[in-house]
Amino acid sequence: MPEQPKESEKTIYQRDKTAKEPKTASDTSKQPVKPKPKIKKVFVPKKTTFTTDKPMEHRVRNIRLTSKESAKMIWEILIDFQSDLAKTEMDDPDKSFHDWEKVEKFFIRLAKKYSICQSKKLGGDLGWVYSDMTLPEQIITSELVDKIMKLEKFIIPDPIKSNLGFHILMICESQVHTPKEKPPEKESRPLF
Repeated sequence: MPEQPKESEKTIYQRDKTAKEPKTASDTSKQPVKPKPKIKKVFVPKKTTFTTDKPMEHRVRNIRLTSKESAKMIWEILIDFQSDLAKTEMDDPDKSFHDWEKVEKFFIRLAKKYSICQSKKLGGDLGWVYSDMTLPEQIITSELVDKIMKLEKFIIPDPIKSNLGFHILMICESQVHTPKEKPPEKESRPLF
């Protein structure tokens, strides 16, 4: 009787280089460790100090109150609101700027409700304040302007006393003051 051809010991899928190898029980315990994905760094703006010999001007908001107790109470409300916003976690790299916008909007609401200043209707906005400016009557004093020029942005200082009352001040923006030049007067010429 002729011998039957023998089956090769290697099966087709083992001989095929493109086919996957069968997994055994010992292979499953030694799986390759996947590398952890790299965490993207979030841009965190560094607080830099800006020094210049040029005069600065600040856009200021003001809440003026009659008593120190009421000024202290509203100041504490603002500080608590600011610290609560700082505690909330977000992936937004501009979170500090968005928080400051929220604090400013809250400040506007408090100014419209509680301030006794004429700027109350504008949310306590005093506009751009700089040293040696002409002062509007019964809104701001020269001693208050001096204290404003020493304040920092993003920090709401303790209530400041003036002869008008107690002020809670907020620096919204700062820039280098450039005095506006008057346009040259046109000479009048005769038409004929």
